Amino acid sequence: MRALLSLASRCLAAMVAASALAGAATAQVSAKSDHAEGTLVFERSAATPGDIFLGALKLDLAEGWHVYWKNPGDSGLPPTATWTPSPGVTFGDFRFPAPHAIPLATLMNYGYEHQVVLPFQIQIAAEAEPGTDVPIGGKIEYLICSDICIPEDIDLATTLRIAAAPETDNAGSTLIVGTLPRIPVALTGKATVERTATGFRLAVADPGLASAIGAAKNIRFFPEGPELSNPARQIVKTGPEGVSIDLTASDFAKAGDQNLNGIVVLTDADGAAHGWEIAATPGPAPAGVADTEFINADTSGLAPPPPVAETPPMGFADLMLTLGFAFVGGLVLNLMPCVLPVLTIKAAGLVHTAHDPKVSRAHGIAYLSGVVLCFAAIGAILIALRAAGDQAGLGFQLQYPPVTALFALIMFAVGLNLLGVFEIGGSLMGVGGRLADKGGTSGAFFTGLLAAFVGAPCVGPFMAPAVGVAISQPPIVVMAVFIVIGIGLAAPFVLLSFTPAFAKILPKPGKWMMTFRQALAFPMFLTVLWLLWVLSGQTGADGVIAVLAGAIALAFGIWLAERIGRNMLGKLVAGVVILAAFVVPATATTWSKAEAQVTANAWSPEKVAELQAEGRVIFVDFTARWCVTCQFNKGAIHDASVAKTFSDLDVAFLEADWTNKDKVIAEELAKHGAAGVPLYLVYPAKGGEPKKLDQLLTPGMIETAVRQAAGSL
Repeated sequence: MRALLSLASRCLAAMVAASALAGAATAQVSAKSDHAEGTLVFERSAATPGDIFLGALKLDLAEGWHVYWKNPGDSGLPPTATWTPSPGVTFGDFRFPAPHAIPLATLMNYGYEHQVVLPFQIQIAAEAEPGTDVPIGGKIEYLICSDICIPEDIDLATTLRIAAAPETDNAGSTLIVGTLPRIPVALTGKATVERTATGFRLAVADPGLASAIGAAKNIRFFPEGPELSNPARQIVKTGPEGVSIDLTASDFAKAGDQNLNGIVVLTDADGAAHGWEIAATPGPAPAGVADTEFINADTSGLAPPPPVAETPPMGFADLMLTLGFAFVGGLVLNLMPCVLPVLTIKAAGLVHTAHDPKVSRAHGIAYLSGVVLCFAAIGAILIALRAAGDQAGLGFQLQYPPVTALFALIMFAVGLNLLGVFEIGGSLMGVGGRLADKGGTSGAFFTGLLAAFVGAPCVGPFMAPAVGVAISQPPIVVMAVFIVIGIGLAAPFVLLSFTPAFAKILPKPGKWMMTFRQALAFPMFLTVLWLLWVLSGQTGADGVIAVLAGAIALAFGIWLAERIGRNMLGKLVAGVVILAAFVVPATATTWSKAEAQVTANAWSPEKVAELQAEGRVIFVDFTARWCVTCQFNKGAIHDASVAKTFSDLDVAFLEADWTNKDKVIAEELAKHGAAGVPLYLVYPAKGGEPKKLDQLLTPGMIETAVRQAAGSL
């Protein structure tokens, strides 16, 4: 009897265990795509009301394929989850483990190979009832890449039991707990960043990070934003308190960028990666972080940082020529439209002091002091910005299309002002007038400050080359140039102040002044034309159209201000229109560099058939913005020699953009045996099936293929 009871109890226990295991099994689910298998795992096989625990997405990747970190680098997309709404269940965001760098030629991406586990938090509502099952699942989307990139998705759905007491899923818990050391931890120490000539210097002082340096074989910073050049080599120094890393700025870095977010990752000899979350703020490097240079064991795909160009010191003759240009440039400022209104204030002051040579000379010196002080301050600010790593200087700003657009609109507004469409600076002139009316030297001094303040933005002849040359020289040369510009601006009135009789030979005021002023508008409009030409090379037609639209809006806003600007509502409406005239052109386009060599037309099966009927060679680029290989190949496709070959052979260039989902493009890719992009097809002139090119292109490969298709080889 006892044996029977014992057997019965064992069977019952086995049934209970089997039931528990079955419950645990239902809390995990897998699904496969073409190049990956995704699995949902959980810490719990059964959760309690109000429970908070971790789940995870496990992606097992096919050999040679990779997925991306939350910042994919130069191209790519990170995995995302769209969870199916489940009453009583809240899902957190994916927590990304420390990635590794994935180089491709001159590009660099950040991601994972073989397998990646992405934990996320799950919270069960307190109102959940024990004994019920809650559904958990959703659509997982990810971009997976090798030589080609393919957007894939999988659907995962399972249930989780709600019980009176939590139950652990041993397999899921083990996997998740084993992943947690790879999840970057919060920094307990201090992180600072300084701008340098080539980018940023990141300094991190942290006890945990410092203790791990001894076992590290590689140290790298992975940014969360676009401020850094991803392929650039990072110069790492270590010390007893942490690390210092010199980073190269990207083309997307802005002068005002000061903070730096990301993770510092230390990888040991076994490949184990440990990361620290960094939110660096401006400040000097803490002590003990940059004592010894650290040589990374793996530098594959990392380019050396660009050298800092050293300008040879200026010789005496060149210095004198530069200062001469600066002086003449200052003189010319007296004829610029932004300064002319201020000069009337000074002219009025001269009338009052002409009878007293001593007072007149004192006013001239005071006016000179105000002008020179203002220009010296501008020079000092420029020096400080460049010392902080900001590449400030004349001409440099035109590398940024929004700045070019804004300059064009400002010059257009100045031209309208010269023609008398509207008057600028009324309030400023009123301030200057009130200061001048004070009498004594203070009025002359403040009038000089005002003249320099409104005159500095008016870059005229001689001034631009002087500042352009000086900006690369030592600070003392920069200061000398700006001071001499100020002396040039103040020189006419200082001369008149010391020699009142000289005023007799000056032309008398009259209508000629208005005619001369209006004539100056047309050089301004020619400047606008030149700036639009520069912009067209940066953005193509889109940028030019945006600026022209802004010019129309600006003219309309000025017209409104003249008609309805006497009350507060009118001023507000006109102000909004004028503000939009400047803001919209700076933000309405992508401001990407125009691909001027070869222009593509949109692909469609109908377009291919039409061009084949014409007997033309056709080159088709199946591409996407998130495809790193595609972006690398743009250099070959838009090469000048390729453009000439296309032109000589009348090759039709079509582009199939798969950045967004497109069923027709997907079907065409499948038709040619391609699972994703890039795909390059060359259709022969005499018709027939296209030739498929390799995923990595060279200009020679493209030229050979199209010449063969044209029958010229």
